Amino acid sequence: MPEIPMEYARGKLMVASFLTLVASGIGFATRTAAGGPWEREFNLGGGEFGAILGAGFLGFGLMIFFGGILVEKFGYKKLLTIAFLLHLVSAGMLFAANPLFAGWQETDPENATSNVFSVLFWSAFVFSICQGLYEAVINPLIAQLYPENKTHYLNILHAGWPAGMILGGIFAACFIGENAWITELPWQYGLASFSIVVIAYGVMALPEKFPETVGETAGSFATIFSCFASIPFLVLIVLHGLIGYMELGVDSWMTKLMENLLPNSIIILVYTSFLMFVLRFFAGPIVHRVNPIGLLLGSSVISCLGLLWLGSPIQSVAMIFVAATFYSFGKAFLWPTMLGVAGERYPQSGSVAMGALGAVGMICVGQIAGPRIGAQQGYELSQHLEESAPETYARYEGSEPTSSWGYEYTPLDAAKLNAANGIEVDSGTVETAAIEEAKLIPEEEKPALIANAATDVPAVQASYLFGGRRALTLTAYIPGMMAIGFLGLLIYFRSIGGYKVLRFDEELGKAVPIEGHGHGESESDVVDSEAATSF
Repeated sequence: MPEIPMEYARGKLMVASFLTLVASGIGFATRTAAGGPWEREFNLGGGEFGAILGAGFLGFGLMIFFGGILVEKFGYKKLLTIAFLLHLVSAGMLFAANPLFAGWQETDPENATSNVFSVLFWSAFVFSICQGLYEAVINPLIAQLYPENKTHYLNILHAGWPAGMILGGIFAACFIGENAWITELPWQYGLASFSIVVIAYGVMALPEKFPETVGETAGSFATIFSCFASIPFLVLIVLHGLIGYMELGVDSWMTKLMENLLPNSIIILVYTSFLMFVLRFFAGPIVHRVNPIGLLLGSSVISCLGLLWLGSPIQSVAMIFVAATFYSFGKAFLWPTMLGVAGERYPQSGSVAMGALGAVGMICVGQIAGPRIGAQQGYELSQHLEESAPETYARYEGSEPTSSWGYEYTPLDAAKLNAANGIEVDSGTVETAAIEEAKLIPEEEKPALIANAATDVPAVQASYLFGGRRALTLTAYIPGMMAIGFLGLLIYFRSIGGYKVLRFDEELGKAVPIEGHGHGESESDVVDSEAATSF
């Protein structure tokens, strides 16, 4: 990898790259809090909400891989400029949703909900394309700007994601939804707030000069694809898909799964994001003392136990936060440390190796984790309510059965479920205003719901809580599988003399070990050249 001349303002480029993830985190956090307003205004159900969340990752996964190839071909700056413009387009689509829905209600009321779903879906998809382009640019850029300590600076870079989720989560808690701490604003303002940060990093980064990519200097463009000939790299790809499923899949549903447990469930996402933000700044010293594969193994075990704890029947709010703290220690280092491993072991592959990992992780979230966790929660909710309160289930049952990821069930009516979840029952009385004012509940069905609210609402909320807990418990096997995979990699690296950091030697045309970089290994830093470059 070429030396980085002093002419590059790497501190400014680092901050701008950090801000791209802040913008992405804000958009992610605010979107996860939009389920309630969308249910009330557009009659969108849990499956449609999950599909929109999934769209927020699908484009990310596709673009981060192909974007990595494009980065190596066209350079960092052109791709960053395209992402900047598309991000603003995504924000504009959010403001178009309500006027379009109002028009469709007059001209095509039967398809108004499905039409506005398409607008929100494609807005999230465009947003995710921007995220993919950012990741395709900033991961190899920072690895190239800081070749002496890639894993540490990649962890600091990816602290921007939880920083954005903190800002977006606080904004959502204050201004999005019926339980907003200050006042409920139109949801569009919350979801489009990321555009402020987009403009900030655009002003900061786009005038700057960027270094050349590995693909522009390696001599042979085919060199950057050599990572795919490595079996350990293919194992890393599978493991990163599981990381995406667990970390971002759970984060996508955290606020929905924790409803009825906390006064405003967005605070659990803010809290875990804060912990992740802080912990990622300390990844460098940890990785220098511990083999990064060992860190990934330990993080997987902690994540598994944390999800089991969060899925248990916890009653105390304090214990929920203790369990969330434990889980956060597990998930904090996984994503950026994996990117660091790709950068350290496959420097000749530039952005393609990192892009391949990110692509699989995001596609797994968008196409598997989001919809599957939603299906698990909906199935467990419906089954529990049908078994525990069949009469209540009959009143709240939706009209159409669904089949998703092996789960066949009839979900609850989204408007009725949202109204029931918005009612406070701790006082001993059940206020029915949420049901009376719900525009999307048929008027002829409201009298029965109001008359039975005293028994129905607690039953619905209890089943909703049960479904959320079961979804978290069922997700715990994912980090368990990750732990097995990282254990296998740990054994493999031990067998070849330990985990060593490599650099791309342009004269030799291959990756070679960097002397003195073994991440806590006690073995000699001199490794067999063939073993070092054959994976």
